[in-house]
Amino acid sequence: MTRGDFTTDNFTANLKLAVSYYPSVSEMCRKLGINRQQFMKYLAGTSFPSRHNLRRICDFFGIDEYEALMPHDQFRNIVRLRPNQGSDDLDIPPILSSILSKSKRSHDKLTKTHGYYYKYYLSFSKPGHIIRSLTYVYPWKKHTLYKTLERLRRDGVSGTPDVYKYAGMVTIMGDRMHMLDKETITGAELTQTVLYMNYRNRVTFLTGLTVGVSGGDAHEPSASRVVMEFIGRSVNLRHAIAGCKLYDTTSPDISPQIRDHLSANGRIDSPLRAGTF
Repeated sequence: MTRGDFTTDNFTANLKLAVSYYPSVSEMCRKLGINRQQFMKYLAGTSFPSRHNLRRICDFFGIDEYEALMPHDQFRNIVRLRPNQGSDDLDIPPILSSILSKSKRSHDKLTKTHGYYYKYYLSFSKPGHIIRSLTYVYPWKKHTLYKTLERLRRDGVSGTPDVYKYAGMVTIMGDRMHMLDKETITGAELTQTVLYMNYRNRVTFLTGLTVGVSGGDAHEPSASRVVMEFIGRSVNLRHAIAGCKLYDTTSPDISPQIRDHLSANGRIDSPLRAGTF
């Protein structure tokens, strides 16, 4: 198949087929945020969408731009292999549909990041301490998801630790890894972590920023540098979880390389907290 096989004429036929899976064009236009009269021109082949609208349409149907322009017979085969979105009762806003589609397109690039990590960042609730938690990044269908376990017990202190669990999704936008999760035990927190991409064949460290809220009743919006240390595709979970706790910033169990990065070589000793205005 040559580049000349991908044409705007194909787009009209492919769009008609994709639309046929939905019971109402008006409802679909409402979800897309595109004027129905304009959309009907796309269906009639008298107008071709702008690049922005084409991206919105493709994200809505969960396809790439090149797929929307491919020969109709091949496009029909692709659509047949995908679930009928028209039967989905969830009223998902277009922006969320776009993010989910982006997540699917990021999956192949994220494959090399799958596995277990120790996540390090400055504690939002305990000044002078570093949290080391365990994160598992894994594939789910065409997405990359992750789970994180935190055990907030100070190093050397006995007793039952406070346990927090997070579950979220990873995607690539703007050449950065974005990790968004929800705390699953209390359901009271969303956390976002933005990481630099690693273009080496083997991932060892991922660095960036993590944003969330402090524990307790304060729930202060807070941010810290973060280091994700890859520890393997498979690990001894009992041993890995045992290493999850609160560490003093001077603890010998935290490598100088990680400690210096989190503290910007000693210039930062606490997370950034949002003030009230």
